Amino acid sequence: MGTLEKPLKSYIQAVKRLLTCPKSYRSGFLADMEHDIRQFLLENDSVSYPDVVSNFGTPQELAKLYLENVPPEELASYSAKKKRRFGIAFILLVLTITMASHIYFKYIKDWELEVIPVEESTEEET
Repeated sequence: MGTLEKPLKSYIQAVKRLLTCPKSYRSGFLADMEHDIRQFLLENDSVSYPDVVSNFGTPQELAKLYLENVPPEELASYSAKKKRRFGIAFILLVLTITMASHIYFKYIKDWELEVIPVEESTEEET
């Protein structure tokens, strides 16, 4: 199983990324899925990554199958909350950039030294 450890972690992470549902649903499913995969590895000798995929499906197929069993109102609520959080984060980012540029141009830019070119002339003494 040592050579499979990294691909299996990638598999589980891929499924986790694709599960766009509330954490309460996602965490339970991921724990069960990981347990089932580990049990499959223990029960079968010389298992390869393609064997895991053929038994459980691709991460996309597995996530889609699970999401079909989550109540639609839960998915809609989760999606709305996610969009709202993204909108708030975007507004905060715009406000931060606006405030930083305002501070820079109003206060810091004024502190910069103004360089006044000075012409130097050298006169030769005769």
